[in-house]
Amino acid sequence: MNSIRMVTWLAPGIPLALFEHIREHLQDVLGLPVSLESRSKRSGPASGSADPFADDIADMGFLCAPAAVPASIRQQAGFDLLGLAPLYDDSRYRGQPRCYCDIVVREDTAGSGLQATEGMTLGYNDTSSLSGWLGLSHELQKQQTRPERFFGQLIHTGGHLTSIERLLEGSIQVASIDSNVLRTHPGVMQGLRVIDSVGPWPSQPVVVRRSLDSTLKAQLRAALGTCGPWPQWGFVGFRPQDSTHLGQVPTAAQES
Repeated sequence: MNSIRMVTWLAPGIPLALFEHIREHLQDVLGLPVSLESRSKRSGPASGSADPFADDIADMGFLCAPAAVPASIRQQAGFDLLGLAPLYDDSRYRGQPRCYCDIVVREDTAGSGLQATEGMTLGYNDTSSLSGWLGLSHELQKQQTRPERFFGQLIHTGGHLTSIERLLEGSIQVASIDSNVLRTHPGVMQGLRVIDSVGPWPSQPVVVRRSLDSTLKAQLRAALGTCGPWPQWGFVGFRPQDSTHLGQVPTAAQES
């Protein structure tokens, strides 16, 4: 193989510069050219749409956990879990690759806990996002309600960072933000606060094209294991991911 083609669905919520560092690291370690593409409109390959793994135009990817489960989605899309996920500097994670749905409001918002946001205007990034929609929906489902009933209005923002901007300008009142996004953007919480957290959930998995040579898969896994740490983003490194825990991630089908 002459090159490695990487694609991320996580930027700009997770800074694109971090994936550029990963690209450079892999290129140095493997001695192969490594390219990087960013796809920002979804949290991962969508069923029924053009897929870079099945179409043999991507070799490795970074995506939101619900896009990797159930296994039937991976089979259709033509990718496998590599068994690694990024770990960020958050004491709540206890050394495991995790994330939370951090429920964020303006600093001057009264009350505490998720229940204090009932009737508010919710901004959400993507209905296929674990941290922005599915995890929150799962928590409300346990309380025998749904976002459409619990919140006064729902506004699609298209991204975590846009949700934060909308909070600051006052066009929405609450948003569910990936805790790893908050970790990788120092200072982004100025004027805001976390009123509650839902989770933990698995961090975003690394996937590889199913038809990729097994030796190269092993080389990629080993090379990713030596990435970082990069303190400027609170990035610790890649760690083994528990596929059992990943299987507990709610999917859009489960929430419908």
